[in-house]
Amino acid sequence: MFLFVKKAAPLLAFSISLLFISCRSTKFVDERSQIMSDGLEINASDDVFKIYDADFLSQDGKGAGDSSAEKQGEKKYIFMRLYYPDYDNKASSVNMLKKLIIMADPNPELASHSSIAFNLEDDYYGLTLYSRKDLKKESCEKPEDNLYMKLCNPYRSVQTTLAIQVTDQEYQAAKQMLEKDFAEQKVKYWATKNVIVGAQGFKRKRLPRSKSVLGGQDLKKGYIDSSKKQKHFVCSTYLAYVLQCCVKKVDDFFRERNIGYDKISPTDLYYIPGFKILFSSTWIDYKIAAQEFVRSSPLFENYLTD
Repeated sequence: MFLFVKKAAPLLAFSISLLFISCRSTKFVDERSQIMSDGLEINASDDVFKIYDADFLSQDGKGAGDSSAEKQGEKKYIFMRLYYPDYDNKASSVNMLKKLIIMADPNPELASHSSIAFNLEDDYYGLTLYSRKDLKKESCEKPEDNLYMKLCNPYRSVQTTLAIQVTDQEYQAAKQMLEKDFAEQKVKYWATKNVIVGAQGFKRKRLPRSKSVLGGQDLKKGYIDSSKKQKHFVCSTYLAYVLQCCVKKVDDFFRERNIGYDKISPTDLYYIPGFKILFSSTWIDYKIAAQEFVRSSPLFENYLTD
């Protein structure tokens, strides 16, 4: 398939032995197009097209951000996308890795990949093992442009878009960091980092929910000062690193709870204070969902051109 399979073979061989112990999987269907595939189980209750009330506004109609945001002027938003992909080739190594990530996840949500953006256009930054280990652009509507996303079925794969309110200074810092990392291509996906995230996830799954949730209880003291520059990540730890480096309230939360960004799973990103869910859809319907969300929340109209 790709050269990465040979490099990741030892990890994947170990992964395969765990797959049949315990895993959970959910099928999704785009009800408008009714795209079918062999063996796909249809469930009429699987409605993934949802628009949420992000509730970023206070009663006076102004942004209800924190005091630091109000003091520093205009408020902006950083966006994050969580993915639950569906693969046509169920026996592929990428599908096996997804099942392992879900199996080790301490949270009830389903996601095995994450990406970040600075508007609602279908143009996110993501880091995957299956895209030559580099930081790449990801489009839900054009998955063929990305080596990882082209392995997924856009009619059944699901995305959920979230946002966090930040200051203009924080927004620009994060945007510049992503653009620099994307141009230099020095940030790399390191498969062995999944072992750290997975091991932590299995430990947390044995705890009551109040303690297993992000920041509920740290099994291993782990806050890492962002001044210690890192170049090796998995998708979710890279996003957590960017947010810690650029957004004060995220850094404060990690520092106060002694959270290490190197142990953050994709679904842990839901629980970073300040993030709110905007909408969810199948990949192929991302643009439609974004348009519907902006119509219902004009506050975000400047973040989508159509």
